[in-house]
Amino acid sequence: MTHGVPAPHQPPVGYRLMYINYDVDEMWHKASGLDALVWNNGGLSYAEYPRNSTLRYLQDVYLLVGCVRASDTLVTGPLWMSIEFAPAIGIRSSSSEKGALDFSVRARAPEEYYTQFNDTSVLNWGLLDLVEHRTHKPIGLLVSQTSRSWRSIAGASYVIVDWWLINEGPETISNAFVATYLNPNVLFTDGHPTGPAYNPYGHADDVVGVLLDVPGIQGGYLDRIQTVWMADNDGDPDEETYGNQSPTAVLGVRVLRGPNVARLSRSDGLALNWWVYETSHPLPVVETRHNWGPRKQSDHSFYLGSQGLPVGDRGLYHLMSNGEIDYDQVYAAINKGAEGWAPPHSDATFARDMADGQDVECILSYGPIADIAPGDSVPFTVAFVAGADFHRDPQHFELTFDPDDPSAYMAGLNFDNLIKNARWADWVFDNPGVDTDGDGYRGRAYLVNCDGAGNCDSIFYKGDGIPDWKGPSAPPPPRFEMTTYPGELVLRWNGEFSETVTDAFSLRHDFEGYRLSMGRFDLDDQYSLVTSWDIEDFKRLEYVTEGSPSTGITRRWRVISYPFPPDEWPELLGDPEFNVYDWLTQDPDYAYRDTITDTTYNVAGEIVRIAARERLSIWTAEAFNRGNEYDEAGYREYNVIQRVGERDTVVDGVTMTYGVYEARLENLNPAVPMYVAITAFDYGDYLRDFDPLESSQSANSQYAHFIYTPDIVMDSGLGVSVYPNPYKVVYTAADGERTTYYREGYEGLGIEKFKEQDRRIWFVNLPEKATIRIFSLDGDLIRTINHPDPFLTKYPSAVGWDLVSRNIQAVTSGIYIWRVDSELGTQTGKLVIIK
Repeated sequence: MTHGVPAPHQPPVGYRLMYINYDVDEMWHKASGLDALVWNNGGLSYAEYPRNSTLRYLQDVYLLVGCVRASDTLVTGPLWMSIEFAPAIGIRSSSSEKGALDFSVRARAPEEYYTQFNDTSVLNWGLLDLVEHRTHKPIGLLVSQTSRSWRSIAGASYVIVDWWLINEGPETISNAFVATYLNPNVLFTDGHPTGPAYNPYGHADDVVGVLLDVPGIQGGYLDRIQTVWMADNDGDPDEETYGNQSPTAVLGVRVLRGPNVARLSRSDGLALNWWVYETSHPLPVVETRHNWGPRKQSDHSFYLGSQGLPVGDRGLYHLMSNGEIDYDQVYAAINKGAEGWAPPHSDATFARDMADGQDVECILSYGPIADIAPGDSVPFTVAFVAGADFHRDPQHFELTFDPDDPSAYMAGLNFDNLIKNARWADWVFDNPGVDTDGDGYRGRAYLVNCDGAGNCDSIFYKGDGIPDWKGPSAPPPPRFEMTTYPGELVLRWNGEFSETVTDAFSLRHDFEGYRLSMGRFDLDDQYSLVTSWDIEDFKRLEYVTEGSPSTGITRRWRVISYPFPPDEWPELLGDPEFNVYDWLTQDPDYAYRDTITDTTYNVAGEIVRIAARERLSIWTAEAFNRGNEYDEAGYREYNVIQRVGERDTVVDGVTMTYGVYEARLENLNPAVPMYVAITAFDYGDYLRDFDPLESSQSANSQYAHFIYTPDIVMDSGLGVSVYPNPYKVVYTAADGERTTYYREGYEGLGIEKFKEQDRRIWFVNLPEKATIRIFSLDGDLIRTINHPDPFLTKYPSAVGWDLVSRNIQAVTSGIYIWRVDSELGTQTGKLVIIK
């Protein structure tokens, strides 16, 4: 099958496109952290991190597909001089965000790009295969590619590329493998990631390796993530410090889905092969002494005498299909014959030079793929992941690196952020614990907190194998009613939707509270927090010691529980006398002590170690614990937000209680309208290491003018008010300075260049419909405004006059008569304009 094609739309200027083997203008994913990778058919590509830093972590990336057809071995790919894929369609962008210009119901991510390319075009490629001495020979592939990023999820330092390989030829594709060629070339570049190298080391100091099994999200377990990593060897310090030209991060590549296999294990056909090719001779001369990469002792299939650079389709296919996962580059000078590897390079100096960093290249492969019949397609999904703070000590490499024993150097590298983001890419691709296809299988889980009856809690860490393309989200914001009075605002809502939702990742009802914010503009970064209300609950923290004498020992408090109300903790601990307020001091000498048993498992789930130890714990409040009342500087304060009632509802057969709320704000300026928003937030997930999430302010914002609403106007028969009256083009402020309404923010808000049409005299206390007429003292009709007006009405009981006549001319200074006709009858008055 093939992917649906979103509606065509040119990505806006300022984007970089995650796109391969096609000549494109520069376009950007806006993922916070990792910038998208750029490919074109000249072979130039890069990954930049952080965004706009011009710190490059990947120069070349190519998709490779190889197969055996009869006695012929074919590989479609760009090694080494030209690319054998050609564009089939143009670039199409889409977004799952409803406010985006390229919104599409088919999009699965906030930023998404789609394209197709094929290998069936036979052009004058030149001599590509140095073994067969032939030009490009097509396999018959159409590749459908979608790249996605989620800039708002858990840092979003990853971009996922989803390829579908479609057999457009008349023959079945057999014995196929798919791969990505990776050429790091990590460095700071001169103003542009594809520009000339700035740092004097160039790219001949890169190191690569692979993370296979890492500590799991649940203590005692290991997770298999199989992520290739690429980095500069020392982060290029400037003398003894890191600066903005230092590439201190690491880039990883993780296969999320291979053809016909939902998830990978070490024996599932994943292979990593790296090599160093150092020669002063241009290609196609490959017989060079410094052309080397790790190989198993049993592997004698080196083409043209090369143990490094693969040559021709046969050489490429051999690396793609050999099933090897090469050891990390830092071990290049060590003899690993006991593990079945061929000896290191015969030139010991060069071997040591490779170990401490070189111009390295690699191929990450997967296969074999089951036969692809004509018209069929198979998926291949890869995540490109960034990890910050890989290098933390500018002197670490110089002080610790030893090519004969690089263990101290490796121990001082920080893989934490890379591992975290590699996990998140996998979780967003396939949500843990979610039965996507409804067959009853929810993925793999750890069983914890088991009781004597064998009842356990499940902590899911793998999905069901069916892509979800969905990240965690904050609770939905509530729908609220708003009533305004002169200088006063009253809000009312309930938590039926916000407080009963289940988080897709933690599978918990993780609602924590509400925040009330206001702003002059309806933009998330323009709101100011007024107050918050949240559940009174506390999470447990454990005192842990981390590190080693060689890398430094740190001690910290680590969250080990979700938050629970104070009255639930005694039952959870089995201690009726427990009072959470007795254990809030962050001092190990005054910590709560209990004894626990740590059980360590290997990747096969077998128990490796069981050990008892004393645990020190404290408790801390989740959020501010601002309920209806709270302590502030020693005083008891009443919250602006009040929970005034409760209601019940049934969700999936379970009765749940949610709150009813009211908020009242007073002493507001009736002349300054504001946007009002109520957001909902959760408490995050300590197991999966993501912070609390909050809904967007603009998701439910309402425009508020702090005057009477139309219903109150009608019920009370209120009279119309007009302000400012008199209207002065320039007036004296309270501080004695001459100013204007525009300068003070009363009109023309957000307008860069103020115009006459941006002036406003407001008519307030209007019913929902009214007609306003303005006359000169001589009785001439100056302007008629029918309220609501599509441009002059922003609030149902107010309309502004822009001081423009019906002849579209700015009015002059003078006294004017106004008349308002509505269901309440006719009202008249005078206004003055002073220019």
